[in-house]
Amino acid sequence: MRTVAQISHRAMRIVIQEWNEKYHVQYVWGPLEQTYRLPVEGAGGLAAVEAFAQRLIPQVEQQFLQMKAARAEALQAGDSTPPKP
Repeated sequence: MRTVAQISHRAMRIVIQEWNEKYHVQYVWGPLEQTYRLPVEGAGGLAAVEAFAQRLIPQVEQQFLQMKAARAEALQAGDSTPPKP
């Protein structure tokens, strides 16, 4: 997998990688991660993938908030010694 672009953001790391004829748009926020895959062929090039990644940011942020809440709830429901992130 090779990194082909990074998008700066105030709260998360956004990396675009190319591997196995797909672009992988990866968003990382603390211990949480989301990855979206697009086929290289038909994606419209790297600039189009970067624009896609930018447009997706508001929805990704909302998903991260939901993931954070679900993770916290699951950790509280488990045993008294949660795993380290």
